[in-house]
Amino acid sequence: MEIETLIDIGIEIRNVIRSFIKENEDYGEMVVKRPKDITRKMDMAAEHALDNALLTRGLSARIISEELGDRTVGERPEFMLVFDPIDGSTNATCGILFFCTSLAYTEKTDIATLDDISMAVICDIQNNTYYAEKGKGAFLNGKRINSKKRGTRPKPVVSVYSYGVPHVPSGLIELEKSIIVRALGSIALDMCYVADGTLDGVIDTRGLVSGYDIMASALVLKETGGFLSDIEGGILSSDVKVTGLSLIGTKNKELHDRIVKILNQN
Repeated sequence: MEIETLIDIGIEIRNVIRSFIKENEDYGEMVVKRPKDITRKMDMAAEHALDNALLTRGLSARIISEELGDRTVGERPEFMLVFDPIDGSTNATCGILFFCTSLAYTEKTDIATLDDISMAVICDIQNNTYYAEKGKGAFLNGKRINSKKRGTRPKPVVSVYSYGVPHVPSGLIELEKSIIVRALGSIALDMCYVADGTLDGVIDTRGLVSGYDIMASALVLKETGGFLSDIEGGILSSDVKVTGLSLIGTKNKELHDRIVKILNQN
């Protein structure tokens, strides 16, 4: 598959999501409730849109997705797609225009790790399309992403997720004295915002991130020279099916190391 085809598929799914939300008042209605997540009607519309996009192009793939798990589309899989239909679904149900669909591609069909991903596409609801090819850079709406910051900042602007769990790192309160905190509601888009310089970093200490949440955005961040680790600063567990991840992502090595040090000081 060429990157252009993956981009077209991502845009097609985004258009289906937009139309489904517009045409169905119950688009956010729960279909399945799991211990740590919810599947909504709009998620299922996105899942079906991916299947249709592949079949109409005569493509066969193994799909690993948040909502439908592990499945095969077509008769003989030629590649694997790691798919998050809607990252930021709570934003979508609230009418907050900060959510996306993400696709990560690997030629392997037996296993998927972060290192195996060779192409990635993230399409947000505001018609922005991030994409990357391994070793070829990352792009936003067709333009190569550079490392320029947007304006002067007195402190680093970091998206921080630490809510809803019984324990957070003790150093987080100290860290928040030296950064400007945001929590935007879509970890995949947050990482893309770090890649393009909108944010300086993203931190998730909740232990709730799954492999499919970040497979695509991790490649975008990596291809812009960014840094991604667990909160101890170690290699992030890379299996697509792993759950319970916490992470730190930045474009700046100094900021990354400072965050690691403060979060683990006790």
